[in-house]
Amino acid sequence: MVPTPFPDPEALAAAVAQRLEREVGAAVAARGVAHVALSGGRTFRRAYELLAPVAAGWRDVHVWYADERCVPPDDPESTHLLVQQTLLEQDPAGVTEHRVLGELDDPDAAARAYAAELRSTILDVVLLGLGEDGHTASLFPHSTELDTFTGGPRVLAVRGAPKPPPNRVTLTLETLGKARALVLAASGEGKRDALRRALGPASPATPASLLRRDRLTVLADADALGRPAS
Repeated sequence: MVPTPFPDPEALAAAVAQRLEREVGAAVAARGVAHVALSGGRTFRRAYELLAPVAAGWRDVHVWYADERCVPPDDPESTHLLVQQTLLEQDPAGVTEHRVLGELDDPDAAARAYAAELRSTILDVVLLGLGEDGHTASLFPHSTELDTFTGGPRVLAVRGAPKPPPNRVTLTLETLGKARALVLAASGEGKRDALRRALGPASPATPASLLRRDRLTVLADADALGRPAS
């Protein structure tokens, strides 16, 4: 798989915004509704800021989360809060947000509640980041959350994540594998080795390498690629 290169983080964020806009439009045109799953991070924050004026006019769009930290919804670590402050800042009437109940004391209860809400929904597009350790969503290297199977859980609790906060809720590889499109974005020199491994052989040491490649688009800036974008 060859990633699509961009010269800098701003160009990468703009490309992510354009791709999300395109996927939403295509889904609504084809099925009358769009289901998207979002992630946090600097690249996505900027993409959501760029897309907010368009999102204000969306209709029949459902926003889900690829993962969420188990924190209150007004916590600075909350991806829900990030999305509320950027993409959904204008409170678009045509968007239904499905947030993870990260404030619950029990992450397993939060995961069960989210799975019950998600049910059999097929996501039209999932935006995914890439950690320096190769994780994506909250699927960390060699974690038990990678041991999903066909017909298995769609959402899982994560306890003791290697980066804070330790408790999280994540979509599983089972759910991600059923999505119509996956977009993995990587920015910065610190992601260079992880990106190389994510594009290599599938390995539980690099969870991003386990994503379905027939549905995956990889977008990366020049620093993550280690070469100038042509």
